[in-house]
Amino acid sequence: MKCNTFEDLQALGTEKIHERTHISRDKVELVMTKSYGEIGRVQFMGYISILEREYSIDLSNIRQEYMEFCETHSVLMAPKQSVILQSVPNSKPKWVIAGIVFIIILMVTGYFIQGKMAVEPSEEVIQLTSLAVEVVDEVKDINLSENNDINMTNSVMVVENNQTTLPSVSTTSSGKILSIRPTYKVWYGMIDMATNERVQNITSEAIVIDTAKNWLIFLGHGRIEIDIGGEKTVLKDKETIRFICENGILKQISKEEFIERNGGKNW
Repeated sequence: MKCNTFEDLQALGTEKIHERTHISRDKVELVMTKSYGEIGRVQFMGYISILEREYSIDLSNIRQEYMEFCETHSVLMAPKQSVILQSVPNSKPKWVIAGIVFIIILMVTGYFIQGKMAVEPSEEVIQLTSLAVEVVDEVKDINLSENNDINMTNSVMVVENNQTTLPSVSTTSSGKILSIRPTYKVWYGMIDMATNERVQNITSEAIVIDTAKNWLIFLGHGRIEIDIGGEKTVLKDKETIRFICENGILKQISKEEFIERNGGKNW
């Protein structure tokens, strides 16, 4: 997929960007959702440079947006003084800072050397930037892939009363609650089709859908569990996934239909 804009990268999804750039999934999600307050300046600029190089894309507008955020949130972005430096009177902060800078230089240099040699980075290099969090994500990823081997394409989840399309279940007179629970943390966005109001978040909790409204729904990955009043269907899809919830019916749709319904926009 050719990416020309930042929105194209968002549509590409966390998993694909992680596999290509080897930036840890949690950091990819922070960048894609513009969580500027949670990323340091050095880290953010490094990630943007990697994305520009890997996808041949100009993200100078995102850099500018980040810098403006830093200027207007200077208190939030101010580095916190190290607890170690405060508690040890005889410590040598200059040596500590020099050590941190040296480690960062080694990491960046190693990444670019490996890119030029076209050699797949080793697990040790990947873990240097993602630490133990990456290991936990990989273990979860493997376990979920083995235990949730059910796939659904363009299936219809019915929330209204007395419907019998997939899954075929009996309904109550008061209707059923519809929720989407990710099997691990995911970025999601929802668009109210009546007002065009948009909400987005990163969560590992269930996303409860208000079926009284019509929604366009965009998920960063498709490893989810759809729950209709206790009747559950599990999907296993590493790619981004899109739904429309219309008249109480949840239906998986293609990227083309999503863009058409969203006035020609990816998101």
